[in-house]
Amino acid sequence: DCSWGACYPPTDDLLLGRAHQLQASSTCGLTGSEVFCTPYQQRKMKCCPCDSRNPNSQLAHTVQDVVSTSGPDRWWQSKKEMSPVTLQLNLNNLFQLDNLVLNFKGPRPSALVIERTLDNGKTWQPTLYMATDCQRAFPSVPTRVPLAMDQTYCYTLPPTDTNPYKDHTVSGLTGLRVRFTELGDVPHLPGRSLSRFYALKEMKVMGSCMCHGHANRCLPQEYSSNLLPSCDCQHNTAGVNCERCADLYNDVPWRPAEEGYTHACKRRTCYTLFNL
Repeated sequence: DCSWGACYPPTDDLLLGRAHQLQASSTCGLTGSEVFCTPYQQRKMKCCPCDSRNPNSQLAHTVQDVVSTSGPDRWWQSKKEMSPVTLQLNLNNLFQLDNLVLNFKGPRPSALVIERTLDNGKTWQPTLYMATDCQRAFPSVPTRVPLAMDQTYCYTLPPTDTNPYKDHTVSGLTGLRVRFTELGDVPHLPGRSLSRFYALKEMKVMGSCMCHGHANRCLPQEYSSNLLPSCDCQHNTAGVNCERCADLYNDVPWRPAEEGYTHACKRRTCYTLFNL
């Protein structure tokens, strides 16, 4: 109900229907088969090939495999010893990010940065740094949680492999970038060489169209009922993101809605003057 204050559309996974808009700077097996060796049970290892030349192959590990609908046996994997590696999602419209879920496969990265863009990739701003050792990985980034939402900090990752990792960041964005900057540690096995790489089993970008508190649902695009980029604006607002007052409702300046306050745009009052 939008009549008492700010209202928001329900949250959905923004990756659904947009897998083709997700890119990775490194993917294993694009030019030929590669073998990766990982720890197996105690003091053992197992070696498996990656061959992504055919993305539908069981041996392929492309970035589209992180979408939740890909199935439990699919994941994305980078080339060996490649760092940094970037995953980038281009949304092309303004969205609200409510929750980012990263479910890693194998060793978790020791450091990563989550970045957003508001101008479709022309410029990027970090929203959160994460590392097992923040002072070593990002020495110039504060570790205390800031009071203002537009300020960033470094979150210390717990030593246990917490999967999935949930990042509760709420902000407007037209694109999202996850930059893995430091490979995770692998066990030392005498006489065996284990592979180091980034691998992500599932990624969920939970959000909705950005409506500034002036809409409780998103309207589908004309060519696809699955993608919801525009807002069903209330409070006498208009625009794709309810970012302005509707025509003839400019009596007060536009403002985003708040909890308990609609800040609805008001109809302009017209006066007729007569000269007697």
